[in-house]
Amino acid sequence: MFNYTDKTILIVDDQKAFHVMLKTMLTNQGAKNINFAESAEQAVKIANRVQYDIYLLDYNLGSGKNGAQLLDYLKKNKLIPNHAICFIITGDANKGMVLTAIEKSPDDYLMKPFSQTQLSNRLAAATQRKLIFQEIFQSISEEKYDLAIKQCLEKINKQSRHRALCKNLLADIYIQKERFNDAETILKPLIDLRPLVRPSISLGKCYFLQQKYTEAIQVLKRLILYSPLQMEAYQWLARAYKEDGQLEKALKILTKAADVTHHSIERHQEVVLLANEMKEHEIMLNSYSAILSLNRNSFYPDPCHLANYIRSIVEFAKQEEDMGERRVILKKVNSVLYQSRFEEGRNKDFNLSGFDEMCQAKVHFALNEPLKAKRRVFNALKSIEEPLPEFDTTFLTETLFSLLEIGEFEEATPYLAELEVRDIIDPTTEINIKKQTGEVLKQRIKTFKGYNQMGIKYFGAFQYTDALESFDKALALEPLNSGALLNRSQVLIRMLQEKSKDSDKEKLIKQCQNSFLLLSNTHLPGNHAKRLSNLIIELRAIKGVPKNI
Repeated sequence: MFNYTDKTILIVDDQKAFHVMLKTMLTNQGAKNINFAESAEQAVKIANRVQYDIYLLDYNLGSGKNGAQLLDYLKKNKLIPNHAICFIITGDANKGMVLTAIEKSPDDYLMKPFSQTQLSNRLAAATQRKLIFQEIFQSISEEKYDLAIKQCLEKINKQSRHRALCKNLLADIYIQKERFNDAETILKPLIDLRPLVRPSISLGKCYFLQQKYTEAIQVLKRLILYSPLQMEAYQWLARAYKEDGQLEKALKILTKAADVTHHSIERHQEVVLLANEMKEHEIMLNSYSAILSLNRNSFYPDPCHLANYIRSIVEFAKQEEDMGERRVILKKVNSVLYQSRFEEGRNKDFNLSGFDEMCQAKVHFALNEPLKAKRRVFNALKSIEEPLPEFDTTFLTETLFSLLEIGEFEEATPYLAELEVRDIIDPTTEINIKKQTGEVLKQRIKTFKGYNQMGIKYFGAFQYTDALESFDKALALEPLNSGALLNRSQVLIRMLQEKSKDSDKEKLIKQCQNSFLLLSNTHLPGNHAKRLSNLIIELRAIKGVPKNI
């Protein structure tokens, strides 16, 4: 019988009745030091003060974070000692919930209801496994791989009951050290008769890392056929399909895994990354929605997931050619932003109001209303008082994207410089930054500046027709760039000042007024605002309008 007398135990469950029942089971078998927490947040506070020998975590902790998220947090923050045993307990037989719990690698899990004997036997077995492998895991955590290999070989020669597990662990160390032939030598015999789970996954991973995608697919498909709920197998199979060029199969596999383990952010993130590559906008939309919902109840809430979801709505809407239908889809943006007031809005470091304005600018762009988008962006930035280094990363990123979308490269420069010194954790955000910056942005700016600078050169040489043509080419690339619009307006005014024919004047005045329209009712940067004011005065003088009108 498992000895509880010297064990400290933490039970995390939101139901008082379960506390009483479990405490009775444990005290009947000699347990003396038992503590309780009713929520994940309370458990974290306790775990920061005290370390326990046994952690019994219920999966469903009511509203908020669940037991799997709690276990993940405790492990990542090293709040669980190496010797401790962690169980996840659930009363829900839903396979998605169970698989999500298993993915967090507890020492075991229990389904309610269970007996005192079942609890004791499972704890005893988990403790025995932990003792057998503890020194090996310690060596691995310290990256002493040669010592870990030696320890595994000793266990294999001595232990009979756990020899297969030791062999699989040794193969995993060989894979970590890229000794793939040694890993294959161990793993192949283990799956000859039937596709054992751990050896099959390790061999599939081993083949994948050697770019033997056909072999990886064969091994992992065989495993899934015999054991269809092994989510790690789906993960490596999808990766093998992707690298083998079979993207549709890869996406199908990943989507299936995400649907089954619907509580797993990691699974949905793999889906959206591949769906983004394949431009499957509806799949992206659904997975980003799931990620946002899960993230809001996690220990690591990040407004970047709100930005990703809204961006996916806008991109999905752009695929709809009918503008009426597009407007209907885009209404979802406002409903999501409204809900965010009660979620991301609680984060005092997140500029939700500024972020909202950048999202509205995206909607205007999707509705082919670029001038409204530009006004939203500049008017929002005008109202912000905090210095750039204090911008939260999500708002900073979306502001940069908005400035680049309206072609305001000069204004975007400090935002890009600030973003380059930030740590970007979210893979979607990182991909989007790479798409819009780097060499792509350099080439875009180079081409635009080439025409703009040529126009300035022609203007300085009094070649106004050529100057106008160059600025028009620059604006064909970036129609909303304030500097190019002002340069074009200045050329038109010079041409007006030299024209004598009334018919030509009317045409040039109209062109100049059209340029002013793209700059009006917008909080332009100071130097641009001053130039615009001076140019308007000059145009009025040409038209014979008194200054005071």
